[in-house]
Amino acid sequence: MRRLLVLMAAWLCLAGATAAPELPQPAQASSFEATFEGLAIGRGRLRSRAIGLDRGFLVWTTGRESDGVFVLDQLFRFDDGVTDRRTWRFRPTGPGTYVGERQDLAAPAKVRIEADAVRLSYDIWLRRRGKAPLKLHCEDRITRLASGALLSRGTIYRLGVPVGSVETHLIPDTRQPVTSGRRP
Repeated sequence: MRRLLVLMAAWLCLAGATAAPELPQPAQASSFEATFEGLAIGRGRLRSRAIGLDRGFLVWTTGRESDGVFVLDQLFRFDDGVTDRRTWRFRPTGPGTYVGERQDLAAPAKVRIEADAVRLSYDIWLRRRGKAPLKLHCEDRITRLASGALLSRGTIYRLGVPVGSVETHLIPDTRQPVTSGRRP
């Protein structure tokens, strides 16, 4: 049962994830929208030593502006064939700060743009059959590599203790049209 909980927690925290062949070489983060705009395709991995979890996935993301909100659609296909879709909706709250909403969040996510990264901090509800939902905390850091790819590394916590991690390497499709005129 514990293995299932950690597996589901890692699955729900997907905001990034996969072993990247190159080390991050931070570039300036111009804006949240510019970082995620357009189509990106990537490979990710969920891990938890506590339960022996090591699960890979492919992810397709599409970011666009819509009615003053930045929408980030994520489609996941796990190595075992299971698929999942997550839709984030972000809105600016001040210089370099945003809030994000997603269907499984306990409260809006806090997003902070730093000189070399985008950071997300959020709590999710892990729904469990026949039991009360379990609240988990996720901390994600997204950087742009020298190649232009995005590297997202996240840690999943339960009661302040790390229980899993997720890492994604996303490659933006530069052939796609830019919807807002901004490109990182």
